[in-house]
Amino acid sequence: MYVPDAPLDQQAITVCYLDRFGRRRELPVEQAAQVPFEQLAPLQMPVPYPGRQSFVTKAWASATGQSLACGSLRQQRCGMLLDRDPTVAARSAGPMELHWTQGGCTQNLRPDFVALRAARREVICVAPEEITDRWHAGQQLLAQAAAVAGWRVRVLKPPDGVELDNLMLLYAVRSPQRLALDNAEALARRFTSPRTIRSGVRAAGLPMFAGVDLAYHLIWKRRLHTDMTRLLTPSSTAWLREDG
Repeated sequence: MYVPDAPLDQQAITVCYLDRFGRRRELPVEQAAQVPFEQLAPLQMPVPYPGRQSFVTKAWASATGQSLACGSLRQQRCGMLLDRDPTVAARSAGPMELHWTQGGCTQNLRPDFVALRAARREVICVAPEEITDRWHAGQQLLAQAAAVAGWRVRVLKPPDGVELDNLMLLYAVRSPQRLALDNAEALARRFTSPRTIRSGVRAAGLPMFAGVDLAYHLIWKRRLHTDMTRLLTPSSTAWLREDG
């Protein structure tokens, strides 16, 4: 059984990754503090299902304009959450793997993302559907490694139900392309007090379909706020954020 309080000289942890030139590297965790994992390629690309020509589990990273290949829908949905977080800058999916020896056997843990968040490197794991002793042991090991390397550790749980439906809807309008962004400020100012999205679009004098998409984009960008626990429709109430 893994003992989380074992000192590092007894429980050596190494970090495996691909450098900028695609060369496989492995370093003791205490030497990995300056490695820009958020800028590196995945240690191993997810393998598509037989007969599938491309990944359907890619997550867009707006800050860098790149598409991150995710190994599961749970990882992709957490990637969407990261993309909506304005404090997250560069990020990559699966760029590192921790190795250690336990009971004479080599163990490994591959975090789902590494991101630069609020100017600090953050190692992110997606919570599995079933939390096991192995998961807890891996998280304890990761916390020990992070304390040495200066990383911050975060566990993300993907949304489900209505919150997932809303996230998918907003994700579809995350890109400003084909949106009348020159009308964005005028539309936002129609929501200085809570009102339905539909009425705000009408008050701004915008075409209904284009205006609703623009309002959804402003919610995605957190310029407007709404109750994400309720199904998002043109009849939903939105309001300008206090810092807007």
